[in-house]
Amino acid sequence: MTSKFFLKDKSIQSLCNIIGTGNINKGECPTCAGPIGEFKDDLSSKEYQISGMCQTCQDKMFCE
Repeated sequence: MTSKFFLKDKSIQSLCNIIGTGNINKGECPTCAGPIGEFKDDLSSKEYQISGMCQTCQDKMFCE
């Protein structure tokens, strides 16, 4: 089962992008400000390209 999350309100999406961009540009996770590190699989790597989240934060967010 595939689940897709998206924000319908473009202003909220823009704000989220602005908040996270600084950390991503520094190689840090926008969620925890920690180092990005390694990913356990291709799906996690693709999620990083979307959200910028490290593996630990992805695991917490998606309950893995």
